[in-house]
Amino acid sequence: MSLSRILPPSPAAAKSRGLLFWTLCTLLVFYAIYPAANWLAAQRAERHDFVTPWDALIPLVPEFIWVYFSFFVFIALPVWLLDKSAIDALGRRQVLATILCGLVFAFFPANLGFERVIPEDQPYRSIFTLMFAVDRPHNLLPSLHIVYTLATGWAVVASQWRLGRRGLSLLIALWGLAICASTMLVHQHHILDVVTAALLVALLAVLIRPAAAAAPIPSAAAGIL
Repeated sequence: MSLSRILPPSPAAAKSRGLLFWTLCTLLVFYAIYPAANWLAAQRAERHDFVTPWDALIPLVPEFIWVYFSFFVFIALPVWLLDKSAIDALGRRQVLATILCGLVFAFFPANLGFERVIPEDQPYRSIFTLMFAVDRPHNLLPSLHIVYTLATGWAVVASQWRLGRRGLSLLIALWGLAICASTMLVHQHHILDVVTAALLVALLAVLIRPAAAAAPIPSAAAGIL
């Protein structure tokens, strides 16, 4: 009998498999839905304006593009700060959120309320030129950028708070909120895009919870004694 049949898989190995599985699932669902919804919206003559009077007060702050791009580091935090159960719950939330957002994108394509202005100074001129060329502004409400940020932040802060790491939890929460603000300050999203994304994340956090930690499996030696 092989050793692998006697001993349970290590928590690190199980966590790594869970991370890989849910990362692939989220990417597959995202790339199956997001580009298609954006392309379909671009073909439609009728689109919606989910803009409030307060959106006109939001300035373009090009320097916040670095906070906006820090999103890609932020969503990697579960690698170090979540256990397998929390990773599984987060993965289910993100996949379901991507599907739900995709349906809204398809049935309610949006128009960006901000005029796309290219900053004069480098490197912001090059960065914004490339970003505007790649991203068509129709998949807006709810913002998936916000959904992934808040879903990750919610899971990580909840996990670290239970461990008594209050300072780290506060730092992560502030970072996540800064990313949310950056989506508006670089004129990629409106207030309602952020609000609806936050409501969706809160709903999924209530509906999909991490499984209770399983009791440790006694070793073979413990069973003999």
